[in-house]
Amino acid sequence: MTTKEKLLLVTFEEIYENGYYSTSVDKILKKANMNKGSMYHYFKSKKELVLAVIDVHVFGYIDKKYSAILDTNNNYIDSMFKVLKNRDSFNFTFGCRLNSLVQELSHHDKDFKLALEKVYFHFEDIIYRVLQKAIENNEIEHPDIKQVSIYVVASIEGCISTAKKSQDGRVFTDCMEQLEFYFQQIRKK
Repeated sequence: MTTKEKLLLVTFEEIYENGYYSTSVDKILKKANMNKGSMYHYFKSKKELVLAVIDVHVFGYIDKKYSAILDTNNNYIDSMFKVLKNRDSFNFTFGCRLNSLVQELSHHDKDFKLALEKVYFHFEDIIYRVLQKAIENNEIEHPDIKQVSIYVVASIEGCISTAKKSQDGRVFTDCMEQLEFYFQQIRKK
């Protein structure tokens, strides 16, 4: 792992667990066992560092986790729910990596808003492509899958937040069952 990769990873972990405003550059550097010169060699500020974290660790996480659904050769909806039902891949203590940052940062700073919105739009686009493939595969029918993709992402994010509130993965599972029930209504008969 390069110095830059280590700095991004430690920053991500600190921001994810403690929030942007509660995490100081000194705390990040101490945990990474680096000095300020190491950080300022790559980034001009804490903000620039966190924008890079959003691009590498948040965007990358969403892309890797959900784009994998598109690689199926079977039923796309079943593959989507296989990912969503894997509770081990979600953190119900700290919540969603994306949503936690959106809640804390998007209303305070335009650059953060745009970076986080980019991730959200990408997430919605992945789900849109999954739904498009499901339609092509005669799994579902719906007149506006763009709106359904937004609904799915909002449901995932809301279910993770609700589970975080309760610190209980069963809440997430129950919530996902309701989303699955919705898809039973639009499954092609």
